[in-house]
Amino acid sequence: MKRHSIWLKILRYLWVAPISLGCTPLAALAWATGGHFALHSGVLEIWGGYIGKRLQQGLPMFGRVNAFTLGHVVIGMSPAHLAASRVHERVHVAQFERWGVLFPLVYVIAGWRAQRRGGHAYWDNPYEIAARQAAAQVQQIDLYSLQCDGETKE
Repeated sequence: MKRHSIWLKILRYLWVAPISLGCTPLAALAWATGGHFALHSGVLEIWGGYIGKRLQQGLPMFGRVNAFTLGHVVIGMSPAHLAASRVHERVHVAQFERWGVLFPLVYVIAGWRAQRRGGHAYWDNPYEIAARQAAAQVQQIDLYSLQCDGETKE
């Protein structure tokens, strides 16, 4: 069983590889302009430098964003922004693993369909809704832990 899961993991990386590999030069760009990069839970995280400034200025169609996922690469304004959006962005990584190189097209079509129904291409996009729900669920768990004040939870 374990051998099967290793092969499945490799296939997920390969399925998304054209997008992930195409984005890895962003790590060099960030580093050359004062930013940094690191691997975190199987994902290349890139922050700061030109990359961070560009995200802060805004991206076409998305505006200002804390972080943005492209395959197994997540770019962010800063380590704090990456940490704050990690759950949300990991949902997008999983979506890339499911759809592979088709995900950007699938994502844009979902946004277009949301707009056609009178919604917003980003806020009403089902892929964004899923990511926000996962992040909110984790935040609720964290808030619950804080409210328990050391009490044991069942």
